[in-house]
Amino acid sequence: MSKDSIPEAKGGTPEALGESNKILILNCLRTRGTMSRADLCRHLGMSFPAVSSNVKSLIDIGYVVEVGEGDNSLGRKSTLLSYHAERGFVLGVDLGRFRIRVMFADLLGRELSSLERPTNTEDGGIGIADELREMLLDVAAASGKDKSAILSICIGVPGVLSEDRVTLAPFLPPIDLAQIRTKIGEEFTAPVVIENSINLGALGEMWHGAGRELKNFALINYGVGVGAAFIINGELYPGAHRASGEIGFMVGDPSKLRTEFDEVGVLENTISRDKIQNYIMRPDFQDEINKLIEKYKKNDVYAKLILDEIFLYVGISLINISAVLDLEAVIISGGLGNSIGRLFSEKWSEMLAVHVPYPPRLVFSELENQEGVLGAIHVALEAVYREPLKI
Repeated sequence: MSKDSIPEAKGGTPEALGESNKILILNCLRTRGTMSRADLCRHLGMSFPAVSSNVKSLIDIGYVVEVGEGDNSLGRKSTLLSYHAERGFVLGVDLGRFRIRVMFADLLGRELSSLERPTNTEDGGIGIADELREMLLDVAAASGKDKSAILSICIGVPGVLSEDRVTLAPFLPPIDLAQIRTKIGEEFTAPVVIENSINLGALGEMWHGAGRELKNFALINYGVGVGAAFIINGELYPGAHRASGEIGFMVGDPSKLRTEFDEVGVLENTISRDKIQNYIMRPDFQDEINKLIEKYKKNDVYAKLILDEIFLYVGISLINISAVLDLEAVIISGGLGNSIGRLFSEKWSEMLAVHVPYPPRLVFSELENQEGVLGAIHVALEAVYREPLKI
């Protein structure tokens, strides 16, 4: 769903038309805020009796509330109507190699509670489903709301998703999606949507972050590995196999071409956290990266050996992505994106300027690693918005 979309009314039986009109009214109030019945008539092109009848039905079932009197768009006093944001709730999850983030939100996407814990991968991923279930229960309890009022759940995981499993996620233990659905289903009746975490991050940026004013942009997340997601004409582009954005498989040097497939792509193998960690002896990875960057700025030979290769290969990838997609901006996120990326962003912009006819702006995420869970909230909301009267 794009940012500006409101489901259209469809013809058919009077019952179907009535339901479509209710959905139009609901989504108009949701996207445009408090309105009077007269305002709804003018905006939706419905007659006053039709609006009044449908609004009464929506009030009766709890989707719309009257919020007192105010001036309508013509400056006259009218009873104002509001979308009932606490008619139900949604849950969003961002599952990463090191952290799991969970958020509980109302039907306008407003956070009511959130939770973050380390990902337990010591048992080979066996306990991840139980861990997710417990976190969902805990964040629901922290909100003070009844879990039976949760209408939709969205979970973001790295990799390419099929019905029951995750592939091309080499830095995570095996994840059994069917088990996750089963474990969550033991406690919640809401439908569960599972999506690629970087795709969700791009949606989070589109709704809340650096992509709010953009129609065409890429999100590149550079953390444990590297991946991307693309918003094209205001819509997420998933690709034919839901594998769009697997830029870790890009090849920037013909000498690195392979004779057989490997789940860790050429670019990812060159710039990943695990590759860098081979050069770092101490356990505090991010602190050591910061020290490495400071040494690079002082022309330390060892630091330049490590970081110049990253600069070159990421720069080539940015050129190729930008030449193919004609983007307004590339948003960079992730722990390494925000550290190494800031070191090289000016030089990458210079590379783009001489290799691409319309170079995109390079900007950094300001969502403090919350873009994935915020995107998950919005995908959960989409399920509610599509057929709100059936939930």
